[in-house]
Amino acid sequence: MNRRSFITLTGGAAAYAAAGSLSNIYAKSYGTGVEWRNKQSGMAYRRLGRTNLMVSEIVFGGLTIRSNERQWRFLETGLDLGMNYIDTASAYARGDSELGVANVINKPTKRDRVFITTKTSGWLDKSRRPYYDKIWEGLNARAQGRVRAEVGARIQAEGILDEYYICNYGDWQVTQTEALYRDDVLEDWYPQEISAAERREMSAKVISELEGSLKRLGTDYVDILVGPHGGSGAAHLFSPELLQAVEQLKRQGKIRFFGVSSHNNPAKVTIAAAKSKVYDMAMPAYNISTEPWMKPALEVAGREDLGIIAMKVARAVFPDRAGNSVKPLPGLEEKMHKLVPGDMHIAQKAYIWALQNPHVAGCVSAIPNIEMTVANAALAGKTMPA
Repeated sequence: MNRRSFITLTGGAAAYAAAGSLSNIYAKSYGTGVEWRNKQSGMAYRRLGRTNLMVSEIVFGGLTIRSNERQWRFLETGLDLGMNYIDTASAYARGDSELGVANVINKPTKRDRVFITTKTSGWLDKSRRPYYDKIWEGLNARAQGRVRAEVGARIQAEGILDEYYICNYGDWQVTQTEALYRDDVLEDWYPQEISAAERREMSAKVISELEGSLKRLGTDYVDILVGPHGGSGAAHLFSPELLQAVEQLKRQGKIRFFGVSSHNNPAKVTIAAAKSKVYDMAMPAYNISTEPWMKPALEVAGREDLGIIAMKVARAVFPDRAGNSVKPLPGLEEKMHKLVPGDMHIAQKAYIWALQNPHVAGCVSAIPNIEMTVANAALAGKTMPA
Protein backbone atom coordinates (compact mmCIF):
# COMPACT_ATOMS: atom_id res chain seq x y z
CA MET A 1 0.00 0.00 0.00
CA ASN A 2 1.07 3.60 -0.47
CA ARG A 3 1.25 6.17 2.33
CA ARG A 4 -2.19 7.61 1.53
CA SER A 5 -3.72 4.17 1.86
CA PHE A 6 -2.16 3.74 5.28
CA ILE A 7 -3.37 7.14 6.46
CA THR A 8 -6.88 6.21 5.36
CA LEU A 9 -6.53 2.84 7.02
CA THR A 10 -5.31 4.36 10.28
CA GLY A 11 -8.11 6.91 10.28
CA GLY A 12 -10.68 4.18 9.71
CA ALA A 13 -9.36 2.24 12.66
CA ALA A 14 -9.55 5.30 14.89
CA ALA A 15 -13.14 5.96 13.82
CA TYR A 16 -14.06 2.38 14.57
CA ALA A 17 -12.42 2.57 17.99
CA ALA A 18 -14.36 5.74 18.78
CA ALA A 19 -17.67 4.26 17.64
CA GLY A 20 -17.12 0.82 19.18
CA SER A 21 -16.29 -0.14 22.72
CA LEU A 22 -13.53 -2.08 24.36
CA SER A 23 -14.48 -5.72 24.76
CA ASN A 24 -15.20 -6.80 28.32
CA ILE A 25 -15.60 -10.44 27.28
CA TYR A 26 -11.94 -11.19 27.87
CA ALA A 27 -11.28 -8.59 30.58
CA LYS A 28 -11.11 -11.16 33.36
CA SER A 29 -8.60 -12.08 36.01
CA TYR A 30 -6.37 -14.98 35.02
CA GLY A 31 -4.94 -15.44 38.50
CA THR A 32 -1.29 -15.80 39.42
CA GLY A 33 -0.41 -18.74 37.16
CA VAL A 34 -0.03 -16.73 33.95
CA GLU A 35 3.05 -15.00 32.57
CA TRP A 36 2.93 -11.37 31.55
CA ARG A 37 5.40 -9.46 29.41
CA ASN A 38 5.26 -5.83 28.33
CA LYS A 39 1.79 -5.33 29.79
CA GLN A 40 0.35 -1.97 28.70
CA SER A 41 -3.01 -0.46 29.61
CA GLY A 42 -3.99 0.23 26.01
CA MET A 43 -3.53 -3.34 24.75
CA ALA A 44 -5.80 -6.38 25.15
CA TYR A 45 -4.25 -9.73 26.08
CA ARG A 46 -5.37 -13.33 26.15
CA ARG A 47 -4.01 -16.51 27.65
CA LEU A 48 -2.34 -18.77 25.07
CA GLY A 49 -3.81 -22.04 26.25
CA ARG A 50 -1.73 -24.31 28.45
CA THR A 51 1.39 -22.21 27.89
CA ASN A 52 -0.13 -19.63 30.28
CA LEU A 53 1.55 -16.89 28.26
CA MET A 54 -0.52 -13.70 28.14
CA VAL A 55 -0.16 -12.57 24.53
CA SER A 56 -1.31 -9.42 22.80
CA GLU A 57 -4.34 -9.91 20.55
CA ILE A 58 -2.36 -8.59 17.57
CA VAL A 59 1.07 -10.16 17.13
CA PHE A 60 3.90 -9.49 14.72
CA GLY A 61 4.40 -11.84 11.78
CA GLY A 62 7.99 -12.22 10.64
CA LEU A 63 7.49 -12.29 6.87
CA THR A 64 8.00 -8.54 6.63
CA ILE A 65 10.80 -8.20 9.19
CA ARG A 66 14.36 -7.66 7.94
CA SER A 67 17.75 -6.70 9.38
CA ASN A 68 17.59 -3.32 7.60
CA GLU A 69 16.64 -0.78 10.29
CA ARG A 70 13.71 0.53 8.26
CA GLN A 71 12.24 -2.98 8.28
CA TRP A 72 12.48 -3.71 11.98
CA ARG A 73 12.14 -0.35 13.73
CA PHE A 74 8.34 -0.61 13.63
CA LEU A 75 8.63 -3.48 16.13
CA GLU A 76 9.73 -0.95 18.74
CA THR A 77 6.59 1.08 18.06
CA GLY A 78 4.48 -2.02 18.56
CA LEU A 79 6.17 -2.80 21.86
CA ASP A 80 5.50 0.76 23.02
CA LEU A 81 1.82 0.08 22.26
CA GLY A 82 1.79 -3.15 24.28
CA MET A 83 2.35 -5.80 21.63
CA ASN A 84 4.48 -8.58 23.08
CA TYR A 85 4.72 -11.51 20.65
CA ILE A 86 6.94 -11.83 17.58
CA ASP A 87 6.56 -14.77 15.22
CA THR A 88 9.43 -15.50 12.84
CA ALA A 89 11.01 -18.48 11.09
CA SER A 90 14.37 -19.74 9.89
CA ALA A 91 13.17 -19.59 6.27
CA TYR A 92 11.83 -16.02 6.32
CA ALA A 93 14.16 -14.09 4.02
CA ARG A 94 16.68 -16.91 4.52
CA GLY A 95 17.17 -16.00 8.15
CA ASP A 96 17.22 -12.23 7.71
CA SER A 97 13.88 -11.93 9.53
CA GLU A 98 15.46 -13.45 12.62
CA LEU A 99 18.40 -11.06 12.29
CA GLY A 100 15.90 -8.20 12.25
CA VAL A 101 14.20 -9.47 15.41
CA ALA A 102 17.61 -9.68 17.08
CA ASN A 103 17.82 -5.88 17.04
CA VAL A 104 14.76 -5.67 19.27
CA ILE A 105 15.90 -8.23 21.85
CA ASN A 106 19.64 -7.57 21.97
CA LYS A 107 19.76 -6.89 25.71
CA PRO A 108 18.39 -9.04 28.55
CA THR A 109 15.95 -6.32 29.59
CA LYS A 110 14.69 -6.04 26.01
CA ARG A 111 14.42 -9.82 25.59
CA ASP A 112 12.14 -9.96 28.62
CA ARG A 113 9.59 -7.69 26.92
CA VAL A 114 8.53 -10.22 24.29
CA PHE A 115 7.61 -13.81 23.59
CA ILE A 116 9.55 -15.13 20.60
CA THR A 117 8.38 -17.92 18.30
CA THR A 118 10.43 -19.39 15.48
CA LYS A 119 9.86 -22.37 13.22
CA THR A 120 11.70 -25.35 11.79
CA SER A 121 10.64 -24.17 8.35
CA GLY A 122 12.76 -26.53 6.34
CA TRP A 123 12.25 -29.76 8.20
CA LEU A 124 9.18 -31.16 6.45
CA ASP A 125 10.01 -29.94 2.97
CA LYS A 126 13.81 -30.13 2.91
CA SER A 127 15.54 -31.80 5.84
CA ARG A 128 13.71 -35.11 5.65
CA ARG A 129 12.72 -35.01 1.96
CA PRO A 130 15.97 -36.49 0.55
CA TYR A 131 15.42 -39.75 2.44
CA TYR A 132 12.01 -40.21 0.86
CA ASP A 133 13.26 -39.08 -2.54
CA LYS A 134 15.77 -41.92 -2.35
CA ILE A 135 12.97 -44.44 -1.73
CA TRP A 136 10.87 -42.95 -4.54
CA GLU A 137 13.67 -43.10 -7.07
CA GLY A 138 14.23 -46.75 -6.24
CA LEU A 139 10.66 -47.74 -7.14
CA ASN A 140 9.65 -48.96 -10.56
CA ALA A 141 6.92 -47.23 -12.56
CA ARG A 142 4.19 -49.57 -11.34
CA ALA A 143 5.08 -49.07 -7.68
CA GLN A 144 5.22 -45.31 -8.17
CA GLY A 145 1.78 -45.44 -9.73
CA ARG A 146 0.40 -47.22 -6.68
CA VAL A 147 1.92 -44.57 -4.41
CA ARG A 148 0.40 -41.77 -6.51
CA ALA A 149 -3.01 -43.42 -6.35
CA GLU A 150 -2.77 -43.72 -2.58
CA VAL A 151 -1.70 -40.09 -2.24
CA GLY A 152 -4.72 -38.97 -4.26
CA ALA A 153 -7.07 -41.17 -2.25
CA ARG A 154 -5.82 -39.81 1.09
CA ILE A 155 -6.05 -36.19 -0.01
CA GLN A 156 -9.54 -36.70 -1.38
CA ALA A 157 -10.69 -38.52 1.76
CA GLU A 158 -9.66 -35.57 3.91
CA GLY A 159 -11.16 -32.98 1.55
CA ILE A 160 -8.01 -30.89 1.64
CA LEU A 161 -8.40 -29.46 -1.84
CA ASP A 162 -11.86 -28.01 -1.29
CA GLU A 163 -11.47 -24.55 -2.80
CA TYR A 164 -12.58 -22.61 0.28
CA TYR A 165 -10.75 -24.85 2.75
CA ILE A 166 -7.37 -24.64 1.08
CA CYS A 167 -8.19 -21.01 0.25
CA ASN A 168 -5.91 -18.88 -1.92
CA TYR A 169 -2.53 -18.29 -0.27
CA GLY A 170 -0.32 -19.44 -3.12
CA ASP A 171 0.10 -21.84 -6.00
CA TRP A 172 2.54 -23.86 -3.87
CA GLN A 173 -0.24 -25.27 -1.67
CA VAL A 174 -1.31 -28.16 -3.89
CA THR A 175 2.19 -29.29 -4.82
CA GLN A 176 3.31 -29.05 -1.19
CA THR A 177 0.38 -31.15 0.01
CA GLU A 178 0.97 -33.80 -2.64
CA ALA A 179 4.68 -33.99 -1.80
CA LEU A 180 4.07 -34.32 1.94
CA TYR A 181 1.46 -37.04 1.45
CA ARG A 182 3.81 -38.88 -0.87
CA ASP A 183 6.38 -38.91 1.92
CA ASP A 184 3.71 -40.22 4.32
CA VAL A 185 2.83 -43.09 2.04
CA LEU A 186 6.47 -43.99 1.55
CA GLU A 187 6.99 -43.95 5.31
CA ASP A 188 3.98 -46.20 5.84
CA TRP A 189 4.87 -48.67 3.09
CA TYR A 190 8.68 -48.70 3.08
CA PRO A 191 9.91 -47.68 6.58
CA GLN A 192 12.73 -50.22 6.47
CA GLU A 193 14.34 -48.29 3.62
CA ILE A 194 15.43 -45.56 6.05
CA SER A 195 18.24 -46.68 8.34
CA ALA A 196 18.57 -45.91 12.03
CA ALA A 197 21.52 -43.66 11.24
CA GLU A 198 19.45 -41.70 8.71
CA ARG A 199 16.68 -41.27 11.25
CA ARG A 200 19.20 -39.87 13.71
CA GLU A 201 20.24 -37.45 10.98
CA MET A 202 16.60 -36.33 10.67
CA SER A 203 16.53 -35.51 14.40
CA ALA A 204 19.87 -33.76 14.22
CA LYS A 205 18.57 -31.47 11.48
CA VAL A 206 15.76 -30.25 13.74
CA ILE A 207 18.31 -29.38 16.39
CA SER A 208 20.76 -27.71 14.01
CA GLU A 209 17.98 -25.61 12.43
CA LEU A 210 16.88 -24.33 15.83
CA GLU A 211 20.44 -23.64 16.91
CA GLY A 212 20.94 -21.60 13.74
CA SER A 213 17.86 -19.60 14.63
CA LEU A 214 19.11 -18.95 18.16
CA LYS A 215 22.41 -17.69 16.79
CA ARG A 216 20.68 -15.28 14.39
CA LEU A 217 18.24 -14.13 17.06
CA GLY A 218 21.05 -13.57 19.56
CA THR A 219 19.26 -15.40 22.34
CA ASP A 220 19.78 -18.69 24.13
CA TYR A 221 16.14 -19.75 23.96
CA VAL A 222 12.83 -19.18 22.21
CA ASP A 223 9.52 -19.28 24.01
CA ILE A 224 7.89 -21.43 21.33
CA LEU A 225 9.26 -23.64 18.60
CA VAL A 226 6.76 -24.40 15.87
CA GLY A 227 7.95 -27.81 14.72
CA PRO A 228 6.12 -28.98 11.65
CA HIS A 229 5.76 -25.62 9.91
CA GLY A 230 3.02 -26.15 7.36
CA GLY A 231 1.82 -29.60 8.35
CA SER A 232 -0.81 -30.93 5.97
CA GLY A 233 -1.95 -33.92 8.01
CA ALA A 234 -1.95 -35.48 11.45
CA ALA A 235 0.98 -37.76 10.58
CA HIS A 236 3.29 -34.78 10.31
CA LEU A 237 2.84 -34.04 14.00
CA PHE A 238 4.07 -37.34 15.34
CA SER A 239 7.33 -38.19 13.61
CA PRO A 240 9.52 -39.83 16.28
CA GLU A 241 12.55 -38.10 14.80
CA LEU A 242 10.92 -34.70 15.33
CA LEU A 243 9.57 -35.39 18.81
CA GLN A 244 12.86 -36.81 20.07
CA ALA A 245 14.67 -33.69 18.94
CA VAL A 246 12.09 -31.44 20.58
CA GLU A 247 12.38 -33.33 23.86
CA GLN A 248 16.14 -32.82 23.81
CA LEU A 249 15.78 -29.10 23.07
CA LYS A 250 13.37 -28.72 25.96
CA ARG A 251 15.74 -30.50 28.34
CA GLN A 252 18.51 -28.15 27.22
CA GLY A 253 16.32 -25.12 27.89
CA LYS A 254 16.50 -23.94 24.29
CA ILE A 255 12.72 -24.02 23.82
CA ARG A 256 9.94 -23.67 26.35
CA PHE A 257 6.86 -24.73 24.41
CA PHE A 258 6.12 -26.63 21.22
CA GLY A 259 3.65 -25.83 18.45
CA VAL A 260 2.57 -26.64 14.91
CA SER A 261 1.34 -24.58 11.98
CA SER A 262 -0.89 -25.55 9.07
CA HIS A 263 -1.87 -23.74 5.89
CA ASN A 264 -3.46 -26.54 3.91
CA ASN A 265 -5.33 -28.74 6.39
CA PRO A 266 -5.65 -26.56 9.48
CA ALA A 267 -8.72 -28.20 11.05
CA LYS A 268 -7.31 -31.72 10.98
CA VAL A 269 -3.93 -30.56 12.26
CA THR A 270 -5.47 -28.43 15.03
CA ILE A 271 -7.62 -31.29 16.30
CA ALA A 272 -4.69 -33.72 16.24
CA ALA A 273 -2.48 -31.26 18.12
CA ALA A 274 -5.18 -30.55 20.70
CA LYS A 275 -5.82 -34.21 21.47
CA SER A 276 -2.15 -35.18 21.51
CA LYS A 277 -1.16 -33.37 24.72
CA VAL A 278 2.29 -33.11 23.09
CA TYR A 279 1.62 -29.73 21.53
CA ASP A 280 1.12 -26.57 23.57
CA MET A 281 -0.19 -24.35 20.78
CA ALA A 282 -1.06 -24.26 17.10
CA MET A 283 -0.97 -21.69 14.30
CA PRO A 284 -3.76 -22.70 11.92
CA ALA A 285 -4.99 -20.80 8.88
CA TYR A 286 -8.21 -19.37 10.32
CA ASN A 287 -10.24 -16.91 8.31
CA ILE A 288 -13.68 -16.32 6.87
CA SER A 289 -13.01 -18.90 4.14
CA THR A 290 -11.88 -21.74 6.45
CA GLU A 291 -14.44 -20.96 9.17
CA PRO A 292 -16.80 -23.90 8.44
CA TRP A 293 -13.94 -26.35 9.02
CA MET A 294 -12.11 -24.42 11.70
CA LYS A 295 -14.96 -23.48 14.02
CA PRO A 296 -15.45 -27.03 15.37
CA ALA A 297 -11.69 -27.55 15.43
CA LEU A 298 -11.23 -24.45 17.58
CA GLU A 299 -13.88 -25.72 19.96
CA VAL A 300 -11.82 -28.90 20.40
CA ALA A 301 -8.74 -26.73 20.97
CA GLY A 302 -10.62 -24.80 23.64
CA ARG A 303 -11.71 -27.92 25.48
CA GLU A 304 -8.16 -29.31 25.42
CA ASP A 305 -6.58 -25.95 26.34
CA LEU A 306 -4.47 -25.78 23.18
CA GLY A 307 -3.29 -22.22 22.58
CA ILE A 308 -4.26 -20.74 19.22
CA ILE A 309 -2.48 -18.00 17.28
CA ALA A 310 -4.49 -17.55 14.08
CA MET A 311 -2.62 -16.96 10.84
CA LYS A 312 -3.77 -16.09 7.31
CA VAL A 313 -6.64 -14.21 8.96
CA ALA A 314 -6.71 -11.38 6.43
CA ARG A 315 -5.33 -13.30 3.47
CA ALA A 316 -8.68 -14.77 2.43
CA VAL A 317 -10.22 -11.34 1.79
CA PHE A 318 -7.02 -9.49 0.94
CA PRO A 319 -4.85 -12.09 -0.85
CA ASP A 320 -1.92 -9.84 -1.67
CA ARG A 321 1.18 -11.78 -2.73
CA ALA A 322 4.39 -9.78 -2.53
CA GLY A 323 2.64 -6.68 -3.82
CA ASN A 324 0.68 -8.50 -6.51
CA SER A 325 -3.08 -8.27 -6.08
CA VAL A 326 -4.95 -11.58 -6.24
CA LYS A 327 -8.72 -11.76 -6.41
CA PRO A 328 -10.40 -13.30 -3.33
CA LEU A 329 -12.65 -16.31 -3.76
CA PRO A 330 -16.24 -15.35 -4.69
CA GLY A 331 -18.41 -14.01 -1.90
CA LEU A 332 -15.76 -13.55 0.77
CA GLU A 333 -15.35 -9.78 0.50
CA GLU A 334 -19.09 -9.19 0.54
CA LYS A 335 -19.51 -11.45 3.55
CA MET A 336 -16.80 -9.69 5.52
CA HIS A 337 -18.16 -6.21 4.82
CA LYS A 338 -21.59 -7.38 5.94
CA LEU A 339 -20.27 -8.91 9.18
CA VAL A 340 -18.03 -5.95 10.03
CA PRO A 341 -19.51 -2.79 8.50
CA GLY A 342 -17.78 0.56 8.55
CA ASP A 343 -15.05 2.52 6.80
CA MET A 344 -12.05 0.36 7.55
CA HIS A 345 -9.58 -1.62 5.51
CA ILE A 346 -10.94 -5.11 4.88
CA ALA A 347 -7.83 -6.72 6.41
CA GLN A 348 -8.53 -4.96 9.69
CA LYS A 349 -12.12 -6.13 9.57
CA ALA A 350 -10.79 -9.67 9.26
CA TYR A 351 -8.72 -9.32 12.45
CA ILE A 352 -11.69 -7.95 14.40
CA TRP A 353 -13.85 -10.79 13.08
CA ALA A 354 -11.35 -13.50 14.08
CA LEU A 355 -10.86 -12.09 17.56
CA GLN A 356 -14.54 -12.59 18.34
CA ASN A 357 -13.77 -16.31 18.64
CA PRO A 358 -12.96 -16.93 22.32
CA HIS A 359 -10.59 -19.78 21.44
CA VAL A 360 -8.25 -17.47 19.49
CA ALA A 361 -5.58 -15.85 21.64
CA GLY A 362 -4.08 -13.65 18.95
CA CYS A 363 -3.87 -12.92 15.23
CA VAL A 364 -0.64 -12.79 13.23
CA SER A 365 -0.32 -9.60 11.22
CA ALA A 366 2.46 -9.20 8.64
CA ILE A 367 3.06 -5.57 9.52
CA PRO A 368 5.65 -3.73 7.39
CA ASN A 369 5.81 -0.23 8.90
CA ILE A 370 4.92 2.11 11.75
CA GLU A 371 1.61 3.30 10.26
CA MET A 372 0.19 -0.20 10.07
CA THR A 373 1.59 -1.04 13.49
CA VAL A 374 -0.38 1.80 15.05
CA ALA A 375 -3.52 0.99 13.06
CA ASN A 376 -3.56 -2.73 13.79
CA ALA A 377 -2.59 -2.40 17.45
CA ALA A 378 -5.69 -0.21 17.85
CA LEU A 379 -7.90 -3.16 16.90
CA ALA A 380 -7.19 -5.09 20.08
CA GLY A 381 -10.14 -5.33 22.44
CA LYS A 382 -12.73 -4.24 19.88
CA THR A 383 -16.06 -5.97 19.39
CA MET A 384 -18.09 -6.32 16.20
CA PRO A 385 -21.26 -4.24 15.93
CA ALA A 386 -24.34 -6.02 17.29
